[in-house]
Amino acid sequence: MKTLILALWCVGALNAAQIYTTFDVEPLQTAELTLTATGVIKTMRVDVGDRVKAGAVLLELDNDDLKRSVELARDDVALSELRARFAEQSFKRYEKVRDVLDDERFEQVESAYLQGQAALRYAKTELLLKEAMLEKSILRAPYDGVVSKRHKQIGDGVSGAMLEPIVTLIDDAKVKLVLGFDEQYWQVVKPGNHVRYKVDGSDAQREGVIAKVYPTADPKTRKAYAEVITEHLMSGLFGEGTIEVE
Repeated sequence: MKTLILALWCVGALNAAQIYTTFDVEPLQTAELTLTATGVIKTMRVDVGDRVKAGAVLLELDNDDLKRSVELARDDVALSELRARFAEQSFKRYEKVRDVLDDERFEQVESAYLQGQAALRYAKTELLLKEAMLEKSILRAPYDGVVSKRHKQIGDGVSGAMLEPIVTLIDDAKVKLVLGFDEQYWQVVKPGNHVRYKVDGSDAQREGVIAKVYPTADPKTRKAYAEVITEHLMSGLFGEGTIEVE
């Protein structure tokens, strides 16, 4: 009789309307930011906990020489534009009286015009290259977020070849609950299932909806995993709850 009751209980558990789950709160997006340039950190503009906007400068390497090269390249572009404009004006004037000029003189003017245009294109290309080199020495935030860790300090060296993490940035506007549940329910838990849960340290009952079910289970823990997107929770928290299934 006891065996029959146990068997019926097991069947009922497998077909339960609620599945027990634990979860970790993780940032929806996290990035270990690095630079492809090599140098020494001269300026650090953020600390752990600082909120930044996309595009904000987080730090700069010692790049005074690069800044000067950009300034010189800009001056060269300005000078090249002036020369190209003068050569173009001369060419247009001579073009109007082409019929009364000898070929050699016109070709000289035309050549000066073409050389001026080529020199301007070269100067602009050099400026773009130098600006790109300067930009590589500056670390910017790729999205709005919070600095969760600084791996380097002012004066530390950075190797572009090593691609070392310098700053860890998380997007905490929304977080995800990574649910772990018994793998035997892998065919039962689906996106759209409702989840009732509590975060450790709080008695507040919360609700969410499964956004995705991970395609693999952990062979060590025998757990499958799913994800709920929510907000107003701190990354790193832990909790437990139930998944409602049909």
